[in-house]
Amino acid sequence: MKVVIDPGHGGSDTGATGFGLREADVALKLAELVGEYFGKYEGAVVTFTRNRNTSSSYPGPPEGLRKRIAYANSTNADLFLSLHCNAGGGSGFESYIAKGAPARTQKIQNAINDSVLGYLKGYGIGPHGNVAKNDTQGAYSRIAVLRDTKMSAVLLENLFIDNPKENKLLRDRRFLDGLAKAIVKGVAVAFGLKEKVAKPKPMYRVTVDGKEIVDTAYEDKIATIVVESIRKSVKEINIKEI
Repeated sequence: MKVVIDPGHGGSDTGATGFGLREADVALKLAELVGEYFGKYEGAVVTFTRNRNTSSSYPGPPEGLRKRIAYANSTNADLFLSLHCNAGGGSGFESYIAKGAPARTQKIQNAINDSVLGYLKGYGIGPHGNVAKNDTQGAYSRIAVLRDTKMSAVLLENLFIDNPKENKLLRDRRFLDGLAKAIVKGVAVAFGLKEKVAKPKPMYRVTVDGKEIVDTAYEDKIATIVVESIRKSVKEINIKEI
């Protein structure tokens, strides 16, 4: 399955700010971590609407927003995931889908909500009001990315950047890492994705002049033994997978 990850705002548009922290920067860091965690699941492919080398006027002039939507629609993706922070003196997490979104999109939204709220509970943070929201607000940008994308689309408001406690968490890479993992886990549950099984590294037996030196899976250890043996002018070095 393919996911378009949309780090909210960017370029000259900082998004919301709080205590010197910019929403655009938080969204990008979180998006990068989310992308990494999708890499741990079989068949998951991600693409981004922006990265550190590109900017967007989103949600500024309509043409900038339209480019982002057009790009998403060109990818034939299964999910559009837009990442943001909230502001306005509140607290907590909430998610949005378009009003009238199909049951499939609602299922994805609910799975993400369950996973993220389970993670945030450990920090004493809950939902902001009714966590699962249908976007009927007048914010043109939010409605556009949810309604005008051709795939299921979910927008996440990850804490309040102007809340002192939550601002501190949004600066903490360890917290963001756990949040990213929870977001991806929710998507994985909704789509039935399976985690990749890590293949064990092969073991090798290193023999020098007929004497067994070590059984190891670490290449650097093997390389060290080989170099040292060459310096000692040994006659035979044998490396065999066991």
